[in-house]
Amino acid sequence: MHILILPSWYPSEKKPLSGSFFAEQAAALARFGHTVTVMAVYNDGECGVQTEKRTSGNLTEYLIHVKPVRFHLTYFRILREMLVLLRQCGKPDVIHVHSYGAAKYAAVLRLFSGVPYVITEHVSWFARGTMTKHALREAALAYRKANGVLAVSPGLRETIAPLCGGKKIQVLPNLVNEAFFARTRKDIPARPFRFISVGWLEKNKGMDLLLEAFGRLIDSGADAHLTICGSGSEKEALEAQAKELSCAGRVTFTGAVPREKIGEYLAESHAFDLASRVETFGVVFVEAMACGLPIVMTKTNAWEMLAVPETGLAVEIEDADGLAAAMASVMENYSAYDPDTIREICRSRFSEKAVCEQLTAVYESVVRR
Repeated sequence: MHILILPSWYPSEKKPLSGSFFAEQAAALARFGHTVTVMAVYNDGECGVQTEKRTSGNLTEYLIHVKPVRFHLTYFRILREMLVLLRQCGKPDVIHVHSYGAAKYAAVLRLFSGVPYVITEHVSWFARGTMTKHALREAALAYRKANGVLAVSPGLRETIAPLCGGKKIQVLPNLVNEAFFARTRKDIPARPFRFISVGWLEKNKGMDLLLEAFGRLIDSGADAHLTICGSGSEKEALEAQAKELSCAGRVTFTGAVPREKIGEYLAESHAFDLASRVETFGVVFVEAMACGLPIVMTKTNAWEMLAVPETGLAVEIEDADGLAAAMASVMENYSAYDPDTIREICRSRFSEKAVCEQLTAVYESVVRR
């Protein structure tokens, strides 16, 4: 099939992690055998509209750089460029929109070409309560006009359901980069038990709660160490908190770590923890599982997909005592978590093959209607 992907944001040199999951899924679909075209918009142009083209195998990316202008002229300039590109690359079988923001282009492209579009929703803005009334109306219109709506977790499906006018929403998770399955676990000493967490050092990720729980674990006499990978506005406050909890010597802050290096840190750890207050999916969890690590998480949108008995534990949000108890349980019962079993569960649900097969079935269903 020929799939046109319209992401609401996409990686750039300045922001390589922005939309990285969209880019990885596009590349995976191309490796799966589909012809994939991406049209990504950046509001960083110097003059009018300038398009950069990149091609690799079955994947072609058009990076559309536009200089924003007043009123709706920017939108029409982008749409005109997309229509020109569409004539160049050929009519696709289906359009896949990532997050509702790019649906305003898909709806018009469908009008001109007759090509159906589906939307996968990813964002946590709904759960955070940060959506304006205008944005909620825009999202609702996009979902109701779409030929199919997907959500990356059961919790997100329930959150956006009121906006979909009774339309069926299918849960289809993000995929994990295959490189994590290839990562060899290092032979590390049993003690100290090494926990690792990866995420932005911002309030929604709950690193303060994780430190509080880890402090209680250390106070109970546990021989453990915590590595926190990430950067953000709360870094200094979190370092100060670790000192106040008298566990600063047991906590390492690495700062920002490139995604390709995360696997190295996971391979040197026993278990993965993240105490998010809001999370629509959490790719870092499946990256850890792909490396064979058990997980400890909070009951955000995707916990029932991730924390099954064989893979780890989930506790209530904001429950530091429960989090500390779960971490202690993973330490005490570590031998019960078989790395190969964890990897296989992850592979069967979140590998490129598993996700691409599900996406292909969705595309074929939409095209047949």
